[in-house]
Amino acid sequence: MRRLTRLAVLMVGLLSLSALASTTANAVTWHNSGDTAFTATAGPPSYSVTGASLSCTSATLSGTAPTTTVGLTYTVSATGSYNGCSFAGTSMSIECSYKFTGTALHGSTATGSTDVTCGFYSFNAKICHVAGARPSTYENPSGSAPGVLTLSTSNLIISNGASSCMFGNNDVIEFSPQIYTVTSGTGGPVLARTA
Repeated sequence: MRRLTRLAVLMVGLLSLSALASTTANAVTWHNSGDTAFTATAGPPSYSVTGASLSCTSATLSGTAPTTTVGLTYTVSATGSYNGCSFAGTSMSIECSYKFTGTALHGSTATGSTDVTCGFYSFNAKICHVAGARPSTYENPSGSAPGVLTLSTSNLIISNGASSCMFGNNDVIEFSPQIYTVTSGTGGPVLARTA
């Protein structure tokens, strides 16, 4: 009886290992055969909040994209800035961090959203804080066309920084759509997804 019990336990263990190996083999994997580090630029963005508007001349970002990610989502992290910004004649600088999370890949286009956190600075002091998520897509480079990250029009929350934000506290700020075109490397990340 003991031998049969041991044999049964051994068989259950082997079946469990086999199921685990099968699950691992069928796991979703994202692959990047392109750039793992890249820079990108966008044209003039604009923002509006509570009847006021802020404009900038351009935007830049620097990102990193992993070569392989096992899981349902794929994340690209980046930092960036908006250049030549002014509000009511006062110069401002805007520094942001981005986290694009791709949830699906349709052909050469990854869809998902980008978590955005920004600081608005004037005279080296952070006066406003912005945070939220923006629906986004990333288009793989093709031929001579570089990769493109598109952030859709979005409403984010703006709040006080180290001092009182002139745009309001816990108010909604609308970001215009932005199209970032990769300007370095071999054209940007090239994403594929396997199951």
